[in-house]
Amino acid sequence: MSPPPEDRDYFVSYSDPGVHRLMIADHGRTDAYRRAIEAVVQEGMTVLDVGTGTGILALFAARAGARHVWAVDDSSIMDAAREIARANGLDQRITFLRGRAEQVDLDSRVDLLVSEWMGFFALAECMFLSVVAARDRHLAEGGRVMPSRLRLCLAAVEDTVLYVEHGSGLWERPVFGFDFTSMVDCELRNLITTSVVLPASALLGPPGVVLDLDCVHARAQDFFFDGRVELEFERDGVLHGLGGWFEVDLAPGVTLSTSPLERPTHWRQSFFPVRAFPVRRGDRLTLEMKAQEKEFGDQRLPLYFTDGWLRRADEEVHRFFYCHQGSFE
Repeated sequence: MSPPPEDRDYFVSYSDPGVHRLMIADHGRTDAYRRAIEAVVQEGMTVLDVGTGTGILALFAARAGARHVWAVDDSSIMDAAREIARANGLDQRITFLRGRAEQVDLDSRVDLLVSEWMGFFALAECMFLSVVAARDRHLAEGGRVMPSRLRLCLAAVEDTVLYVEHGSGLWERPVFGFDFTSMVDCELRNLITTSVVLPASALLGPPGVVLDLDCVHARAQDFFFDGRVELEFERDGVLHGLGGWFEVDLAPGVTLSTSPLERPTHWRQSFFPVRAFPVRRGDRLTLEMKAQEKEFGDQRLPLYFTDGWLRRADEEVHRFFYCHQGSFE
C-alpha cells in the first residue's frame, strides 16, 4: 500500500541534505543525544532508531557497543546513511530499513528505541504518533525509550519587535499614512504560531509546564492534550504573547532544552501572539491550552486553542480566547 500524498511529501522533504546539516550542526541537540546514548547503551543491546536520517544516532549506538541497530526511515536519504555506515566500518551492525517504523518487521524486539522526533514546539510534524506505534510493536518488555519524558513550557512575553513582526502590532500604527487598525481583528482571527529567537529579557515571569508527557507509557492520544498552567508576573509590562519551548529527558543527567535561557538550538522558541494588554507585578495569568490534530493542506499539524484570563487581587480583569494555526515559519 502506498503512503498518502501528504506522507510522501513529508518524507521527500527529508531527502534534502540541508535539513540534515541543520540538525547535525545543532551541537546542543546532537551532542546531548551522543552523551545520552553513550550513557545508556551497553554491550550486546539491540537498538531501534526511528527516523534515522543520515544515521547519526544509529552510529552513536553502534559505536557505544550495541550488538545490532535497526535504522528506519522512509526518505531517500537512507542511501547516504548506508554509505556513511560503510565508510565508518559499522555497516555490519546497522541494518537500514526503508519504510515506516510502525510497519517494518524486525528479527526481534529491541532493548532501546531512540528517536529525535520533536518538531517546533515539539508537536509539529506529529512524528510522535509513529514513535508510539513503533514502541508498542518493537520494544521488549522493560526496554527503554529515548527521550523518556517531554515537557512543554509556556511563559508570558513582552517584546515589541515580535509583536510587530508576528502579531497585530503592525496594524496599530499608521501604515504609510493610512489607518489599518481594522486589520487587528482580522489578524487575531487568523493567528499563526511562528518559530522565533526569544530573548530571555522578554520573559515577564517564570514559565509553567502545560504538558508533561511520559514517552515510555503515553498513548497516541496523549500527544494531543488539554492542559492548564498559571503564570505569575514578576514585573510590570505589556503582554504581547506567549513564548513556548520544550525540554526532553534523554538519559539520567542528560536533558535537552530549547529554553531561551539555554544554548540556542535550531528549534528556537515558539511565539503565540495575543492582543496586547498591560500587566502588573503580582498579576496571575491562567492559561488553558488545547492541542488537537488538524490537516493544513498536505500536512498534519496541531491546532491550538487557548483560553486565558488575567487576575489581579483575585479579580478577573482581562480574558481572551483564540485559536492558533499550528504552522511554523
